Amino acid sequence: MITPLLFIGSLIFILVLTVKFRISPFVTLISASFLYGILEGNDPSILLQVIGTGAAKIFQILGIMVFCGVCIAHMLRRSGHIDTIVYDISCVVKNPVDTAGIGGFILSLPLMCCNTAFVLIAPIIERTVGKEGKAPYLYVAAIGSIISFVLIYPSPAVVPVVTTLFSNLHDPWALNTILVPLAGLLLVLLLIYARVTGTILPQEKPCPSGHPRLKAWAPIISPFILVGIGLIIPAVSFLSIISVALFAGLLVAMITVGKEAREIGMHEGTKYAGLIMFDLCGAGAFGAVIAAGSFPADIYTLISGSIPVIILPFILAAALQAASGSRVVSAATTAQILHAAGYPGIYPAALILMIAGGSCMVSFVSDPYFWLVRRFTGDETWGVIRNYTLPLAGIGILIGCAGIILQFILG
Repeated sequence: MITPLLFIGSLIFILVLTVKFRISPFVTLISASFLYGILEGNDPSILLQVIGTGAAKIFQILGIMVFCGVCIAHMLRRSGHIDTIVYDISCVVKNPVDTAGIGGFILSLPLMCCNTAFVLIAPIIERTVGKEGKAPYLYVAAIGSIISFVLIYPSPAVVPVVTTLFSNLHDPWALNTILVPLAGLLLVLLLIYARVTGTILPQEKPCPSGHPRLKAWAPIISPFILVGIGLIIPAVSFLSIISVALFAGLLVAMITVGKEAREIGMHEGTKYAGLIMFDLCGAGAFGAVIAAGSFPADIYTLISGSIPVIILPFILAAALQAASGSRVVSAATTAQILHAAGYPGIYPAALILMIAGGSCMVSFVSDPYFWLVRRFTGDETWGVIRNYTLPLAGIGILIGCAGIILQFILG
């Protein structure tokens, strides 16, 4: 039962290095991975393999998506095509905070990845509100993308729960009759909260640009078209893979932006994508080391039997999210643990809500998205905690309360 204490100590270690000494997140997270693993009693050579595997897994999942998304954004900015996109969006959505929240919420659904949705919408937000005032809007976009990602089927954060615990469910899409309205309500509350905090200020409407709309929008729209084609036509189902669709979008951008914008945009985008991926891979390594040990089993043993049945998935998912840093991993692992333990029956939508709420509670240093938001906003660690981690934890509490109420009514 020493692993929970080691985990808390590791979080403090990471916080001190990043906040007080401002050491690179990658160096900090890899150091914490070795420290935790050695103190847990792991062989250093095996520990190195686990760290490498965890980092490689994050690169495998996000490497192509982040590279393509960042390079597309830089090419659109260099070519001036981003001006056309921003103007068109401002004609439909008048308030930039709505653009940020709704954009993140919607984009994460077809992209099947809240990180990628954030990478794509971040440059649009920056162009709309300016570099100095972008941070509040980026936080809204980040949280909005997570709301839909953890709640709406068939998100990768929801599917593992359904397939593991409710494999006999006749129509899993019917869950969305509860999950989608709740997600929409939470988005509305998020937008209201953003306005009430007083950090969101009215912005002037951007002027129209002279760039053709087709060229401007083609790199953004083409991945969605390919995903749709892949889902409809089985013979080309590989097109629905997000990495493939975004790579195609990158090729479209390289064709439409012109030679100068292509060369400069790809050069700048490659450097920035590298910085992002090192931070993300560090988080993946840290999460892999903790998840590979006895921490998940110790947490389950520690909390089971001492709390109400409906609360256990929430706490377990929160602990696993803190350890692994991945909402998909925390949801899937929680479902596997509950299935292996013969967890008593809970209404499917209620259980999904409890796991989703728990996965939002501890979005901190082990969370790759935490470092992605920190990189794009330019804020210090405490700023990201205040504007991303804590509001998202509030969303998690609301989701958990909704799960309890739903189980009470339908269970």
